[in-house]
Amino acid sequence: MAISSLRSVRSEYRVLVVDDEQFLRQILVRIVKRDGYQVEEAANGREALEKMAQKHFDLVITDIKMPEIDGMELLARVAEEYPDSQVVVITSHSGEVSSREAIAGGASHFISKPFKNVEITHTLDSLIARKKQVGQ
Repeated sequence: MAISSLRSVRSEYRVLVVDDEQFLRQILVRIVKRDGYQVEEAANGREALEKMAQKHFDLVITDIKMPEIDGMELLARVAEEYPDSQVVVITSHSGEVSSREAIAGGASHFISKPFKNVEITHTLDSLIARKKQVGQ
């Protein structure tokens, strides 16, 4: 698929980036925006749920360790309240939650920090391809 065609497909999807670390959140937003997705950000799980109540997000990228509502609680709430939104869990806290626990909790994908920019791109592209296959 040509780059311009891929960017056109990506522009149809809205991504919410959730991380309490502003620097990392800005990096993720920059990657997602550069790839052509519509993107918004939230500093924690509570703020993410408020945004999700106002508009639909196809994909959510969330950290695990956050104040107020952590990533695992956010994952559970999204799975229950917004089942058509796919969640990517990112964490550097390897002892905190395993990829198996995140996937069992409803995550579509798990990424460990530090990550490569291309890993974010490939993950989101594979998830939108899967959404297109099931007709959502």
